[in-house]
Amino acid sequence: MVAAAFNETLIFRGIKNGRTMHIRATVSDVAAAYAVAPDGNGFIQLPADQDYLLQDVIVVTGGTDTSNQELFVNSMSTGVVIDNKSNLNTANSRQFQQAPIPIRAGSLIRLKQAA
Repeated sequence: MVAAAFNETLIFRGIKNGRTMHIRATVSDVAAAYAVAPDGNGFIQLPADQDYLLQDVIVVTGGTDTSNQELFVNSMSTGVVIDNKSNLNTANSRQFQQAPIPIRAGSLIRLKQAA
């Protein structure tokens, strides 16, 4: 199939003060490639002011060649796999809404696509 790039929004919430950040990323739909952050980098750096929770991942449409993404924090795999179909913007309940993923302050986040 032909790769179909798509967008997704990652929602982080600060543990201390509840600060919410919506970060949009572009996903190329190519296996082993990383999602691209708004500044053009292949990673997202969280602010160093507090620890955060990855509270939601909202995938718009999804790709045709990849079905999930692996979450890396500070270049280490977390073992967390984001299922694109479970996190579509049309879903009533998405993967991390009930069980957010804690991430340390200042961490580098990467999302690696997989078929």
